[in-house]
Amino acid sequence: MKGHYDNSQPIFRQIIDRILLSIATGELPPGCKVAPVREMAQEHKVNPNTMQKSLAKLEEMGYLFTQRTSGRYVTQDLCLIKSLKARLPAQITQKYVDDMRECGVPINDIPSYLENHLITGKGGP
Repeated sequence: MKGHYDNSQPIFRQIIDRILLSIATGELPPGCKVAPVREMAQEHKVNPNTMQKSLAKLEEMGYLFTQRTSGRYVTQDLCLIKSLKARLPAQITQKYVDDMRECGVPINDIPSYLENHLITGKGGP
């Protein structure tokens, strides 16, 4: 959800994660032009400097590139995008497990929460 951030990590990191997810899911396809900084800052409800920091980091990571006179684009490196797609489920799972443990759920009970949620739409062992 754009504009909603949690306090557990820096906003620029959360923006990076959202953009990476958009690249992985194809919402931002390879070679796609990315909106200008100010427009993206408005869309994500952040300061343009925060957005610029996020985009610069994504460039440093290789997921975006700048063409001098025409703006930023999503990488066309399909191997990099494939690697991102492969990594995301493990990262999401790790965050879920960490959050559940932080809530005091015993590690052996976590699978039953997930199973119940998938079957009934409600959590709980």
